[in-house]
Amino acid sequence: MTANSITQPIIIGLLSLVFTIGFGHRQCRSDEPIFSGNTVSVQPSPPTRFDYHQIRGRQSQSSDSDLLEGELDFALVGTSRIQGMSSFGSQWSNNAHLLWDGSIGESMNSSFEVESRGVYDISIQLTQAGDYGIFRMNLPQSSITQEIDLYDPRVRLAPLLVLKDLTLDAGSQSIEFTLIGAHPQARKFQNRGYLLGLDYLKLTRKDQEATEQKSAIRKADVSETQNLNGATAAELSSLSKPLSEQQISAFTSKFCNDCHSAGSTESDLVLMISSKDESWYSNPDVIRKVRDELSDHSMPPTDSLQPTDEQRQSMVSTLNRALIQYINANHKPAPSVMRRMTRYEYNNAVRDLLKLRGDLYPLPEKTLRASSPYFQPATGRTPRSILVGNRTLGKNQVERQILTGVSPFAIDLQAEGGFNNRGDNLGVSPIFLESLINLGRSIVHSPEFDGYCGLTESLFTSPDLQGDDQIMEVAFHRIAALLEQAFRSRIGDSTVKRYHKYFESRLAETHSFKTSMKDTVAAILASPRFVYLVETTSTDQSQLLSGYEIATRLAMFLWSSIPDEELLKAARNGSLMNPSVLDSQTQRMLTDPKCHALTQNFARQWLRLDQLITAVPDFERFPQYYSRIGCEQWKFGLQMMIEPLLLFDSIVVEDRSIMLLIDSNYSYRSDELQSWYTQALPFNNRDNRNRFNTNTQRYTKRKLTDRREGGVITSAATMTMTSSPLRTNPITRGAWVATVILNRPPPPPPDTVPPIEADDRQIESSGLTLRQRLTQHQQSSECAACHSQIDPLGFALENYDAVGRWRQTYASGLEIDSSGKLFGKLKFSSVVEFKDALLQHPELFTRAFSEHLLSYALGRQLTLADEGAVDTILQKSLSTRGQFTTIIREIVQSRPFRYQGHESEETK
Repeated sequence: MTANSITQPIIIGLLSLVFTIGFGHRQCRSDEPIFSGNTVSVQPSPPTRFDYHQIRGRQSQSSDSDLLEGELDFALVGTSRIQGMSSFGSQWSNNAHLLWDGSIGESMNSSFEVESRGVYDISIQLTQAGDYGIFRMNLPQSSITQEIDLYDPRVRLAPLLVLKDLTLDAGSQSIEFTLIGAHPQARKFQNRGYLLGLDYLKLTRKDQEATEQKSAIRKADVSETQNLNGATAAELSSLSKPLSEQQISAFTSKFCNDCHSAGSTESDLVLMISSKDESWYSNPDVIRKVRDELSDHSMPPTDSLQPTDEQRQSMVSTLNRALIQYINANHKPAPSVMRRMTRYEYNNAVRDLLKLRGDLYPLPEKTLRASSPYFQPATGRTPRSILVGNRTLGKNQVERQILTGVSPFAIDLQAEGGFNNRGDNLGVSPIFLESLINLGRSIVHSPEFDGYCGLTESLFTSPDLQGDDQIMEVAFHRIAALLEQAFRSRIGDSTVKRYHKYFESRLAETHSFKTSMKDTVAAILASPRFVYLVETTSTDQSQLLSGYEIATRLAMFLWSSIPDEELLKAARNGSLMNPSVLDSQTQRMLTDPKCHALTQNFARQWLRLDQLITAVPDFERFPQYYSRIGCEQWKFGLQMMIEPLLLFDSIVVEDRSIMLLIDSNYSYRSDELQSWYTQALPFNNRDNRNRFNTNTQRYTKRKLTDRREGGVITSAATMTMTSSPLRTNPITRGAWVATVILNRPPPPPPDTVPPIEADDRQIESSGLTLRQRLTQHQQSSECAACHSQIDPLGFALENYDAVGRWRQTYASGLEIDSSGKLFGKLKFSSVVEFKDALLQHPELFTRAFSEHLLSYALGRQLTLADEGAVDTILQKSLSTRGQFTTIIREIVQSRPFRYQGHESEETK
């Protein structure tokens, strides 16, 4: 649904509700004056904090038959570890198992998770080998005991152990393997004990309640959504009236004219109302600026007379109405600039076009590198543990060659306050165009290409035909089919004939069908119609995109790639222009593993995680952050960066609420990262050499009981990348929160501001805290106005040191003051209360997140014309408590996404 499809009164009402909820104001009665200089502000009681963990759109689809990997889904305790098994054959699930060793009498104790109570068959797959022992297996909850001899002269899978009709409770289930002896021919492992290998445990649900429970869950999900929608509708029943022009004039005269009158020298912005024709109130850009300043409590300045809460709210709501009225009367969507693919998108597009088994070239910006596929949204379940490494900081992974001789073009830089897919930031030079030609050739002629490509037989292999005419006809049809997908448009005969002519000339020269077809494909990969995302425009104010254009936008948004055949079919027959078909395709694509691009591309850039690469905590002050591997010092940031991305993964896969990005009761962490958060001396105070792992790590879903942890704001990654080498940097942290979490980026600081001490110990030696020193440093009123908004957001996080570890006081013993106000209104005294303020006013983060995601989807900066769409997306999202797919689906249905604007004076 778009803003254009909702009647104006409903839009006005919804907007009024947003700001009423957002700043905790009570509604005025119909017989109360909307504006009065003597109105007394009423402080509402804090609302009950909703548990956003209840929101889950995709329940696990694998509860009837769950395969739990030994190396991933079982707790690693004692000497338990992961062992790769691919060198012994392909029969081990996930090419790995859990390996344990011990002496006779010792036990391997572990646990696994059961989603719901029921009757199950349990199948246990173990490994046998020459140094494996005899074990007594025990399932305490089911009183099951079984003796197992795991000796075999060869390394192989043991006979499958099946336990039938066991009643298991939901939650953690213990399993114990006690080493009780060994086969006479078994040899000891390292001359001291014997081994155990657990490949997997499979749970198969047997009772009839399983299906009924699933149905009940689905009904509960629907009921929850209906209840939320109903509550929202009920809250719309009483909405305040807009202020009259006389009331607006009275407000500005009392609170604004000292600085914004015609004769004032404080500001160029005049807010006096002299006549309707010359009024600032008719200028939408000024209205938006004044509204934002008022709603953020940036204006009036803190040392000036302040309006009451209700006065401020009434003015904000009135300005909102004026904006919506202007937007409704002037539908002028901003045009999306023609742009080329980014390096990441080009990789994905070629990979999907040619059905390659992996990437074309190393991609440092592809942060997560899993040892096996784990991102499977269709299952509705994120694994308990994931084997993953970091491609950005893991040098040995970045440099790993994929296709020999293939090198990517230069990295695409992120736009200021935005993403790297904005057309005006993606430059093209003659050298770049030449590199594309060479790149295409290097891909198809790489020695590994034939074995790496899924189209080797169907596209590149010569047909088993005798006549030249028949062979050329086959080539024509193959090229035509490929061109439609590559160019994302209807292909005319002239275009096909041009490429077919090139194929014919190459065949005459090389006498090789395969080589000629590869050269033709290389030419397609270098074509502007493949590399550029182009949309037709007209002289009209706006026009609905074609089916192919919508398909391209949708695929680039969700997959950072090109449309697949099913999406192309809907584009080809025109059905994709139907909103219901478009929504069905959106939901289908969100269950495809290719939407992992939302984590790899969007989330990484939105969170600014690339800044962690350049973060350099002082080596002497924070030695645990570094580990010497070989002759180089590696940074622990390579593990920190993965944590917020895996949280984002779980939200996407399970369709959870985005509010978990603010505060979650779980997180994915490696053992070493858990040590970083919880131990006074992380890594058991190991020496610098090989202090922590720099390659693949097992990240396990961990329950968090301390709300100082959880979410992305308080992650070690965020805290480290927003700090200086020797101390925290509250201004940088506050600017990050303002930009990323609230989408209120502060203006750049003036060049004349002198720096303060780089070392907090130097500041504390004078008896001052960092907060006191920064307050002392900000002398001008111009600086104070901006810092009054930024600094509280940064000081809320001051209990986390420069590498993200919690501290009660400064090193000198001085107290840490983390109190403040959000938007000058919502008070907090700790980081937990800061999170609560955001949770109790979800519209603040939901709007900001929606704006970021919409900007990313459109590949451009948002404009005034997009405000109505953002408001609609916000209201739909609030009605489902921030469910991830709701935001995605509403963005795709929005007018800015489905329509193309034209270049005009207002959009230039």
